[in-house]
Amino acid sequence: MAQDTATVPRLAGVCAEVPARAPPSALRPLPSGASSSALRTLPNGASPSGLGPLCFSWSHPERDLRVRAHGEALRREAGPGGLGALLASLSRADGVAWLDGAVDACPRPPGPWFGAVAFDPSRASWSGFAPVRFAVPRLLIWEDGLRRHAAAFAAQGEATRSSLQARLDDARRALERRPATADRQGGFPDATRAAAFQDGRARWAELVDLALRRIRSGELSKVVVARAVDVPAAPPVEGLLEHLERAYPQCRTFLLQGDGGAAFVGSTPESFCSLDGAQLRTEALAGSAPPAEAQALLRRPKDLREHEWVVEHIVAALRGISETVELPALPAVRELATVAHLYTPISARLRPGAGLAEVVAALHPTPAVGGVPSAAAVRFLGEHEHLDRGLYAGLIGLVGPSRAELAVALRCARIAGGTARLFLGAGIVEGSSAESEWMETQLKARALLDALEGAA
Repeated sequence: MAQDTATVPRLAGVCAEVPARAPPSALRPLPSGASSSALRTLPNGASPSGLGPLCFSWSHPERDLRVRAHGEALRREAGPGGLGALLASLSRADGVAWLDGAVDACPRPPGPWFGAVAFDPSRASWSGFAPVRFAVPRLLIWEDGLRRHAAAFAAQGEATRSSLQARLDDARRALERRPATADRQGGFPDATRAAAFQDGRARWAELVDLALRRIRSGELSKVVVARAVDVPAAPPVEGLLEHLERAYPQCRTFLLQGDGGAAFVGSTPESFCSLDGAQLRTEALAGSAPPAEAQALLRRPKDLREHEWVVEHIVAALRGISETVELPALPAVRELATVAHLYTPISARLRPGAGLAEVVAALHPTPAVGGVPSAAAVRFLGEHEHLDRGLYAGLIGLVGPSRAELAVALRCARIAGGTARLFLGAGIVEGSSAESEWMETQLKARALLDALEGAA
């Protein structure tokens, strides 16, 4: 695998249709009360022989989209000063030379660069991960509706059409072989879940109280504080992804494999951006409640105020780089299995010369994960949160020629050495209380706790 922090070569690629997997009904939500033992999978991230190791997975079942990247052909990393240049290079319009015909000769994949950007790229990231890292896979398999395709990649000049086609032929044969399944056993005991919910409560109360004092002094209007929960877990990766996809079809379920066996996995409800040429789609997602209180969010001044700050920040930032910005007058409610949020979709048409690098510079981190004012909130978190956020609340997804699909990495966990560290945050504004925000993080914890238990 090539790794070079300075240059991003043009890629060579070929595509082909390959045998489809189970029909879309396989991604229906789990029936109420279903036993996790009903799900079967390959153990611990294994892939059918011939595909190579699974390095990245991305799915949005509501759109019938599923992407899996096997192996790494190239990797690129950057420090905070090089983030913009790297993103601009990864998304250049001529970034892929298709050796099997014109760009529209057959379906082309999302990406193909996959990776992540930390919440604060200026800080060292977790072991096994870089603050900014993107890679291109040797083999990318994607499903969009009923059809499945594969693409093979290399740096231009390092492979021929025939050698890349041979890689696709190997993949087709591997997918035609039905993999063995493995039963899952156990889970983690109820005592572990109870301890996870209560651990760090006093520290949380101190942090929320400090944030409220800074808000009342006028230093902050909003700040999103977070905590981490450690639980023993070494789930089969495939089973964990399947459980998340079924339980949260509206979300983007992701896996990013780190070095040394670490994995970053989650199912996030928040899109950061979907970019296609100059057309940008993003969203504001802030204000939370239990599902039973979803519609009440539209009448709660605290949640409406928190949401409006996020909307105002995104719109103001986009107007600096866009010709037009459009959004509805009022928010809607997005209801998930464990929590509901206020939601406002936002679209924009970027100005000539603006692209992914400018979008990330303008929006990341949004007030939905940092706060208002942004710089003061990030500074507060760095001084007082005492949490190594790493990729949590950062960006994760796919980047390619004149396009990108990136999400905010929420409802997520870093899994390494038999332990899953779950990251849970809540927005603090005037009217917040340590108790109510603690309960909100409990709701958010359920997404990963249920999945880890179901996949174990």
